Amino acid sequence: MSLDFKGFFTRLLLPVSVAVLALSACAPRIYVEQDKNAQPQAYHRYAWLSPTPAPVKDPILDSQILEGRVKQAVEAALATRGYQEVAADQGPDFLVTYHTSSKEKVESSGASFSFGIIDAFPNGFGSVVVPVGSDVRSREEGTFMLDVIDGQTKRLVWRGWTTGWVSQDSYTDEAVNSAVQQILAKFPAP
Repeated sequence: MSLDFKGFFTRLLLPVSVAVLALSACAPRIYVEQDKNAQPQAYHRYAWLSPTPAPVKDPILDSQILEGRVKQAVEAALATRGYQEVAADQGPDFLVTYHTSSKEKVESSGASFSFGIIDAFPNGFGSVVVPVGSDVRSREEGTFMLDVIDGQTKRLVWRGWTTGWVSQDSYTDEAVNSAVQQILAKFPAP
């Protein structure tokens, strides 16, 4: 009896590859933009900047509770990367704040056609069902972003964000920590 390693690996590789692709499609995308003239690698000390108060559009996205979670997650993430938090009046190299927004997004699957038979009686008498139409759904899509502002010039020098963030589970400590960690992983190290 000989082992067919090529066949074994081929049968194993295909399902593993499909699983990896499926999981990577589910991962949130992180976007980053940076002022090309900025030097965030030279930053070492930061201060928290509360978001500018605005009329409350979404009480979940505009709450002091969410701000506390974000601030705590930012402090933990920056501390593990070697940044020191200072008071705003102690000359921080940069300021960190966050923003959230949401909008209604309409998705359509396009026209669809299905065919089915409903067996409603014991003698096999039934009816044919032919629904035709598109599947249109509406969902809320949210954006969560972190901004880094130069401490001297007060100009935005770096922004990281993720979209698709709004769901019932997005406001937990774990979800906020995860989003902050993933975004700040793209911030240049000191």
